[in-house]
Amino acid sequence: MLGNFSCKNGTRLYFGEDSLNYLKDELKNFGERVVLIYGGGSIRKTAFTTA
Repeated sequence: MLGNFSCKNGTRLYFGEDSLNYLKDELKNFGERVVLIYGGGSIRKTAFTTA
């Protein structure tokens, strides 16, 4: 049992070939600095690649 907790996850997902084009505009909503946290190497294994 995890006990009592509250979670809010306001996530916006973009799909499609041009999805990364929206990144610049989305990052403006979070200020001048953004931290990306990842672990286990999974982000490198599943990263976007160009074909």
